[in-house]
Amino acid sequence: MNLREILARLDRAQRTRLFKIVASCVVLLGAIGAVGWYAVARAAGDQPAFRASFDQDIDLSKLSAEEREQFEATRSSAELTAKALNQIYAARMDTGTVAVGAIVVGAVLLGVVWLGVCLSALALVLLLACVGVPLLMFGSGRWADAGGFVLATGALAISFVVLMAVLRSSLWATHPVTAVARNVVIESTRMRVVVVFIVLLILALAALPGSLDTSTPLRYRVQNFLQYGSGVTFWIIAVLVLFLSVATVAFEQRDKVIWQTMTKPVTAWQYLLGKWLGVAGVAAVLLGVSASGMFLFTEYLREQPANDEIRAFVPRNRSVAVTEDREILQTQVLTARRSVRPDIPTLSREDEDKEVAFRFEQALNADRNFKPTAAEEEAYRDQIRKEFRAQFISIGPGQGREFVFRGLGVAREQGRIATLRYRIDVGANDPRTFFRITFFFRGDQDPVVQEVPLGQTMTLRVRPTAIDGSGNLEMFVFNGDYFAQTANPQSMSFPPDGLEVFYAAGSYRSNFARVMIVHWLKLAFLAMVGVTAATFLSFPVASMVAFGMFLMAESSGFLFRALETYTPETVTGGTDYFIAAVRLIAVPIAYAWGFYSTLTPTADLVDGRLLSWFSVARAAVLLGVLTGGLYVVGGMIFKRRELAMYSGQ
Repeated sequence: MNLREILARLDRAQRTRLFKIVASCVVLLGAIGAVGWYAVARAAGDQPAFRASFDQDIDLSKLSAEEREQFEATRSSAELTAKALNQIYAARMDTGTVAVGAIVVGAVLLGVVWLGVCLSALALVLLLACVGVPLLMFGSGRWADAGGFVLATGALAISFVVLMAVLRSSLWATHPVTAVARNVVIESTRMRVVVVFIVLLILALAALPGSLDTSTPLRYRVQNFLQYGSGVTFWIIAVLVLFLSVATVAFEQRDKVIWQTMTKPVTAWQYLLGKWLGVAGVAAVLLGVSASGMFLFTEYLREQPANDEIRAFVPRNRSVAVTEDREILQTQVLTARRSVRPDIPTLSREDEDKEVAFRFEQALNADRNFKPTAAEEEAYRDQIRKEFRAQFISIGPGQGREFVFRGLGVAREQGRIATLRYRIDVGANDPRTFFRITFFFRGDQDPVVQEVPLGQTMTLRVRPTAIDGSGNLEMFVFNGDYFAQTANPQSMSFPPDGLEVFYAAGSYRSNFARVMIVHWLKLAFLAMVGVTAATFLSFPVASMVAFGMFLMAESSGFLFRALETYTPETVTGGTDYFIAAVRLIAVPIAYAWGFYSTLTPTADLVDGRLLSWFSVARAAVLLGVLTGGLYVVGGMIFKRRELAMYSGQ
């Protein structure tokens, strides 16, 4: 029996149902066994557990009331500190991470088994291993990076091919909607331009880890990977989705392929829904493969040594419980944080009425024809509130102000380290000028003096012991170096979003999943934009319209921020008509896509901000309504098209 006959017999064997069932059981048992083994090994391993260190044998009955109170405060502080340290060390690769990896690998292997391509996949894996493993193990520098690139490219490519085949097989050829969607999936792997984008996505994701500078702190490497990985992935898939959604409808009309489809019992509604379902399915596969690779590599980065560490989570200085780089990574990047802003006092209604009456009187003295209206009164009230707030958040040289942050009880109870995020403004914010600011906390935290650049966002670590039992953080800010008795030369102020406290309210892993869900919702909406545009426009025009809407939506947040300062009023009191014309176009666009500008999943992921399920549901409703509206419009237009007379021009 020669090699060809052996391979033919093995191929027949791998396509039998018995082999698929047995192989599936082996894959499932292997995944479960790997997770179970890791869980047992981790539980038996040397896991650091910090405990509060204080004298447990002290007789409290022999202490005075003041001494007992001091002892209880010390014990509470020690317990919260130990709990905070345990929170950081508990975040290292746990069973959940290994379970995610096992699920991803298991899903791909099951797809390989049930597609009957075990031999082909095995041959490809062996080929990649023969090339990549020696480079990775025995090479150094660029050669090791090349080995990692080869292995990453192969893993992503195999996963994509297998999942695309699974998607194609899961769409029934008997139902009109799924049959049309199935054709879209098949078409996506045949169109050269689409294949180019898919290859570009795989290469970009595989090359991105090797572009990280290992000399930078670990927290910056993780942030850069998340930012570029998530951003580049979304943009490449978005461009592919727009192109595919437009092309799959426009090209069928141009090439008259649609005649064969619409002469069958397929309605216009089913045809468009199938096209959208196919494009959205391709986007889901691409996003799923990319997200899995990003997640697993991020967890790999977490296990790399941070600055001042011998190895991961082991500080070089034994007297230090956790290094600064590791602490910031775990508490500000790989987390899901809520923000709390300080209480800003407001004027009482009586004082506000007095100030409004005083200003009305001044306006009447200046102009006897002045007649106050309800709109002018509301404008005065709004101005008074802004001035009062600006006065409160402004601190003069050598002066101080107390701020209270409420609702931080969860951070104290769970022993989570909070982060103060602040920014100070002084005049035009000269980048060459630095101010020294002193922060005092009412709880068990030492005062801190920081040298701060103007107009730049800074952070400060806040221990859970600084939060009182009611969940309040009381902080006093001094404009100058309090201990050196030196004051800054000018008054400083905090902008509206320039003073807030963050605390962990969820896990990074669940936040990552929610971010990817929002990404897919946006891609599904873009798919319907392309499909609808192609129902009544030729391919070039539909592409221009679809890409134009995408760019307007993505730039709406920038437009909102830019329009705040881009005003037509000149210094002399005149009007710049060019700027006025630009605003006439930009303002409606910004407001029309205002809801889209609030969907910033990548920024939330990189900054460690919590993307709540409420936000995901809100995005699903808003984008779902728009997608449904475009579907109705596209269906009504397409139903009235004279497809038999359409020439494709």
